[in-house]
Amino acid sequence: MAYADYDYYSEIYKGTLSESDFERLSERASDYIDGRTEYILKTAGIPEELEDRVKKACCALAEIVENVNNGGFKTYETVGNHSVGYTSGVKKSPEQKMDDIIQLYLADLVKAVRWI
Repeated sequence: MAYADYDYYSEIYKGTLSESDFERLSERASDYIDGRTEYILKTAGIPEELEDRVKKACCALAEIVENVNNGGFKTYETVGNHSVGYTSGVKKSPEQKMDDIIQLYLADLVKAVRWI
């Protein structure tokens, strides 16, 4: 079961994936979270005060998985006569971006769960 549901994704996280895409991708995202946290969240549970961080990580990872499935990350877009392109100068692999999400939302969470 995924760590976040579509209601959370669309209403709180303000994501733009369709419900069916999010349901599929959030399962993959949750699998990634479990692998990177050594399944401690599955075995020890998630304290209520930390649930929001896990849900945000799940949502963010689902979007990365979607971008990878669609062939990559958008770096340039043209709408009518208006064009916009963004680049960071540093290119990261999808795995590096996913690990950045884990670090942002869950790095200290796993330590906290182990002490509960």
